[in-house]
Amino acid sequence: MDKSKNIASEQEEKDAYEDYEPDWKDLQAHEEALAEWKKNNPNWTDEDAASYYAQIQSDIKRGK
Repeated sequence: MDKSKNIASEQEEKDAYEDYEPDWKDLQAHEEALAEWKKNNPNWTDEDAASYYAQIQSDIKRGK
């Protein structure tokens, strides 16, 4: 029984994207989306991103 638990825990820990390598289409689409977002949000700063991330984490902990 211990052996089956070990196998299950090893499978859960394996990263699904470990061997993933995006092709050029994925990279190009990401770069285009990033450039468009930067164009639409020119005043966005690292402090804004940190505040936004903290708010999301607070909402998750409160169960929203």
